[in-house]
Amino acid sequence: MNRIIKAMEKEQCDVKDALTRCMNMEELYVELLGLFAEDTQIDKLVDAFRKHNVEDVFFHSHTLKGVYTNLGMRQLYELDVPIVESTRDKQPEGLDGLDGQVSKLYEEHKRIAAVIREYI
Repeated sequence: MNRIIKAMEKEQCDVKDALTRCMNMEELYVELLGLFAEDTQIDKLVDAFRKHNVEDVFFHSHTLKGVYTNLGMRQLYELDVPIVESTRDKQPEGLDGLDGQVSKLYEEHKRIAAVIREYI
């Protein structure tokens, strides 16, 4: 088994589900992990949050939620869902109290991306 896949399992990713979504094509999953590790969506989310742009926070967090689902990244998904749900109605007060959640998501996302880069 590919080392990156073992690393993702160690990070509690649901690799089996992710591979199913990738038609059991391990190479595709690994390629998608590589794209994830270089993607800037999380930076755009943090930037939008700092600018108090609730529409963009929702857009980027919702996009990431789908990415996390497709790659089997349950822990990141669970960190992201409260951000998505708090901003779904796109009201500025939805951003209140999300500082810690956005920070946790950012840190964990960057950590997982670094793990991926280590093995790719």
